[in-house]
Amino acid sequence: PPEANPAPAPSGVDGFGVTMLYPSKPGGEAWALADDATADKRFDPQGTITRNADGSWKMKSTKVRMSAYPATGYDAKQIATYDRDVLAGRGYMQAPNDWKNIEMTGFVKVNAVNNTQDNFAWYARGGKHNDKSSGCEGSSYKGGLHYDGRVRWEKETWHVSYDQAPYKPATSALKGRWVGFKAVMRNVPGAKNPEAVKLELYLNDSADKVTWNKVYDMTDDGAWGGDAQHCGGSVGAMPITWGGPIATFRWDSATDVDFKWLSVREIQP
Repeated sequence: PPEANPAPAPSGVDGFGVTMLYPSKPGGEAWALADDATADKRFDPQGTITRNADGSWKMKSTKVRMSAYPATGYDAKQIATYDRDVLAGRGYMQAPNDWKNIEMTGFVKVNAVNNTQDNFAWYARGGKHNDKSSGCEGSSYKGGLHYDGRVRWEKETWHVSYDQAPYKPATSALKGRWVGFKAVMRNVPGAKNPEAVKLELYLNDSADKVTWNKVYDMTDDGAWGGDAQHCGGSVGAMPITWGGPIATFRWDSATDVDFKWLSVREIQP
């Protein structure tokens, strides 16, 4: 039952009036969808978005990767190394204000979908996900909300090397209604490693902005997945403890989705 998974004590609301679960880091990095999302230099929907009458936005594409950047933007030439031990040691991939300890929020409505097994995924802690640099820029934790109501986390040690946590049921099928979805990733002291990564998913099933239930909670303490050696890591299953310059709102296999109130905030770990 949802009561068994209370959200943290709310820490105010964001600029859209959406409850924030973790307090923003003072002076930390933050981004929110601009009123004119098509003119936002820190937002790249990588596809055509159109305004709906209610102020929300529409995306009609079966492969969506909408990127949000820190204030410093994204520039692959500024990434000096992909060596996992170096990244873990300094805590970032491109710049100190890369997205790392974050609360990532979006509200979505699926209007038409081809494959109900597919999903929304809010992800961060890397850069571009392509085969350049042997895929080592494409590290991420991906919080998934499936169109059939299931949730799970995935760990992408590099692109493409995935490990999936088990599915959990979270809600009923998403089609035809607004839902709010938050992915939280933050570094915490580890039992096996100096730093572990706490991964949490939250759902606002009624889309009232306020009623958030925790639907997934796990910690990557270095025993999940592997193959960080592909990118210079000394331990294959090391957690992705560094920040990255791109946070992405992703979905596939839906032909018509409305979205609103997107944000990425740096939080107090």
